[in-house]
Amino acid sequence: MSATWQKRVDTLQRRIAGESDVGRRMYLVAQELCSQPYRADALVGGPELEEKLVIDLGSFDCVTFVESVLALGRSRTSQSFLRELTQLRYRNGEIRWRTRLHYFSDWLRANHRRGAIRVRTRGAGAQTISTHLGTLVALPERRIQLVVVPKANLHRAVSRISHGSVIAFASVRARLDFFHVGLAFWKDDALTLFHASRSLGQVASVPLSEFLSNNRMRGIAFAAPCVGTP
Repeated sequence: MSATWQKRVDTLQRRIAGESDVGRRMYLVAQELCSQPYRADALVGGPELEEKLVIDLGSFDCVTFVESVLALGRSRTSQSFLRELTQLRYRNGEIRWRTRLHYFSDWLRANHRRGAIRVRTRGAGAQTISTHLGTLVALPERRIQLVVVPKANLHRAVSRISHGSVIAFASVRARLDFFHVGLAFWKDDALTLFHASRSLGQVASVPLSEFLSNNRMRGIAFAAPCVGTP
């Protein structure tokens, strides 16, 4: 990690040091990162290219924004942030392209298993859907099942979405699980979505209801953040 980003991590950690609640810590970080530019293809590596751990708190795609905020919320020092980010992004923390959690369904499953998040989609309003993963030609194609809450059923599931939840939007496209991800926070008894938006060109916050109304999807999945280790 470069000295520039180490300094940025240290600054953010100091600003949230007085907060013990992981959701509240994440909310403060997300606010700090609002208006940072969107960056497509944020990570470095490929099937035949060397994978490099990218740490950039100055620009984000939707997944790196979620990872960065969650890692900051769950850590207390720059070194624990570095470890947490690596574990969030890569299966078993092994920095290789083939161990990167490319599909967000895999990301949710792996980080639930290791205790970084708690997937809470199942329950009232949820449905199981089938989809096909095949957008990355270097990885084997496969069919999977996803548990999602359709937009029309959200009122039955909203009580399971906690402050700081990771939220993922199921794609209507073939060969893909989720088309976008962000973080949901409660504000004035309504959910606000913080996300790195390609269309807006930056990290932004919008009412979750507005994003749902403006985008086609098969449903949403969500996971509560868990307290990290020092």
